[in-house]
Amino acid sequence: MIIQYNVGISSEQRDAVHAKLKEWGLRIKENPGELGVSAQDRIYVDNVFGAVSDAMRREIASLDCVKKVIPIEGVPQNLSLRRRGVHHAVRIPNPHGHGEVLIGGGYPLAVMAGVCAVDKDYTLPSHQMAKRAGANLNRGGAYKPRTSPYDFQGLKEDGLKILCEVRKEVGLPVVSEVLDVRDVDLFMKYDVDVLQTGTRNAQNFELLIEVGRTGKPVLYKRGFSNTIDESLKAANYVMEQGNDNLIFCLRGMKGIGHSFRNQGDLDEIVALSHLIDRPIVYDVSHSTGRKSGVWSVGNMAAAGGVDGIIMDVHTSPQHALVDGFQAIDNEEELSAMIAGWRQISALVKTQSKEQGRKLAVK
Repeated sequence: MIIQYNVGISSEQRDAVHAKLKEWGLRIKENPGELGVSAQDRIYVDNVFGAVSDAMRREIASLDCVKKVIPIEGVPQNLSLRRRGVHHAVRIPNPHGHGEVLIGGGYPLAVMAGVCAVDKDYTLPSHQMAKRAGANLNRGGAYKPRTSPYDFQGLKEDGLKILCEVRKEVGLPVVSEVLDVRDVDLFMKYDVDVLQTGTRNAQNFELLIEVGRTGKPVLYKRGFSNTIDESLKAANYVMEQGNDNLIFCLRGMKGIGHSFRNQGDLDEIVALSHLIDRPIVYDVSHSTGRKSGVWSVGNMAAAGGVDGIIMDVHTSPQHALVDGFQAIDNEEELSAMIAGWRQISALVKTQSKEQGRKLAVK
C-alpha cells in the first residue's frame, strides 16, 4: 500500500506510524517529499511492502495524520511501474570481458544467444559465433528439465565447467537454468552470471526464494500454463529477497490449434511494459520451436518494445544434444537478425519517447 500523510505531519507522528507497520512485519520505503519545499509544507509518502491486510489499511487510514491509503492491487509493488515510476535496467557484470551488460531502462536491445544444452565439442564455436554476430550474453543449459526421464538431462556439473571455461575464452556473461534448490550453491561456485528459472519451475517458490537470496541477476521465465497475474506474483518471490535484479521472460504458452511449438504471447510484451518496471525478454526459439520462425517472431518482439531476446544457436544443429531443429546455425543470417532487431528496437524506443513527450504536453 501507499500512505500519503497530511501536510504538516510531525516526525513523531510519522515515527509512530512506522513503529506500527514494523510491528506488523511490514517494510517501509520512505519518500522524502517534494524537494525545495519547507518541511511544514511538504507532502510525505511511504511505500509499504509485505502482507498488507484490509484491516491494516483501515487502521492506518483512520489515523489523524494520514490523508489517504492507496491499495496496490494486481501488480506486486516490487515490480509496479506505477509505484517505481520508470523502467529500470538490470546490470550484469562481465568480469571475463569488457564493461558490463545492461538490459532494460531504455538501453539498446540485449541478445542472449547460445546452445540450448551445453556439449563438449560445439559450445565454444557456437558461443564465439554468437558473439561475432552481436550477442551480449551467451546462454547454455547444463541441467535440462525434460518431459521424459529417458531424454537427455544435461551434463550437469560437467556442463557448468564447460560453460564457464568457454566464458573465459569468449568473454561474455552466461545465462544458465537452475532446476533445484540443492544446485544453487553449485551455480554460485562456478559464478554463473545470470540464474534462469525455467517455465516448469515458474511456481517453485522455494527455488525462487533461494535464487533471489543470491543477489545474482535472475531470468524468470513465465510458466507455459500460468496467467500473467500468477507469474508476476511468483516472480515477486525473487524481489522479496531484496534482489532487484529480476528480468521477466516470456516464452509462449500451451494452446490449441497454433502453428508453432507454443502459442505466442507477444501481446503481453506491450501489456507488461505498462505494468512493470522490470526488463522484459522474449524467447524466440522456444516460443516457435522452428528455425524458420525465429527471425519474424524476433521482429515482432522488437516492435513490441521488448528489452532483450534469448535464442538458441548451434554451429552444427544435427549434433545438438537438445532442440537442434530450432537453433540458428548460419552466422551471416544471425548477424542480420540481430542487427535488424536492434534497428527496430531503436526506432520503437524513439517513437515511445516522442509519444511520451506529446502526452505530457497534453
